[in-house]
Amino acid sequence: MGAVSTQERREVECLSSIYPEIKQELDQLTEALEEYAFLHSVEPPAALKTKLLQQLDFETPAVQPLKAEETIVRPMPVDPFTGGPTFRVTWIAAASMGLLLLFFSFYLLSQLRSNQKTLASTRSANESLQTQLRQIREKLTQTDNTLAMVSQPGLRTMELQGNEKAPHSNILLYWNTQTHEVAVQTRALPALPADKQYQLWSMVNGKPVDAGVFDARNESKLIQRLNRAVTRAEAFAVTVEKRGGSPTPTLSTLLALTPIKS
Repeated sequence: MGAVSTQERREVECLSSIYPEIKQELDQLTEALEEYAFLHSVEPPAALKTKLLQQLDFETPAVQPLKAEETIVRPMPVDPFTGGPTFRVTWIAAASMGLLLLFFSFYLLSQLRSNQKTLASTRSANESLQTQLRQIREKLTQTDNTLAMVSQPGLRTMELQGNEKAPHSNILLYWNTQTHEVAVQTRALPALPADKQYQLWSMVNGKPVDAGVFDARNESKLIQRLNRAVTRAEAFAVTVEKRGGSPTPTLSTLLALTPIKS
């Protein structure tokens, strides 16, 4: 009915083409407006046509000269909005239906935007829960594997204390002399930059042998299984190396060296 801007009308048309529920609602409102107009229309009395025909004179009247003193009087145009009560009621009803349609369209738009925000928030929360669930499953798998390792016969447990460079460092070492598996639990270790890692070394005949790398996970207290097999060891040492490990230890970063008691 021309009560909205061009941009708003385009938005409603676009949404109605995307969502069948909106188009169906608009069609129902249009039909209701038409039914309302037909329902409140007033038929003229049947005798009005006969009365008008009797008053009309279809004979050509003789042209009478205008007198000089006569004044030509023309009726003023009638404002359609000041017409009869029936016209005013119809116009008010149509305007009310137009405003109702406008408000309902804004309501649909607000509900649609609110539902879209809720859906986006639900998807984000679901993705976050999926990530947390995946991390929990990985930790449970790691814990089960570690428990299976430490429950096997031949397991030796020793504590590696930090030297003067890291006096508060504390590492618990698990070494299975039968399966040759090694794992560590970091109780207290300084945090390292992202490009650095701790590396474990097993001393065999006085020479260091790579036993794997690990990170400082003091807050989790998880047991980290290393990816190297240790068949023999006279002592274990820990150094700080570049991420991924080093083929030879950096003695200047030696943090702990603990001999194995026989």
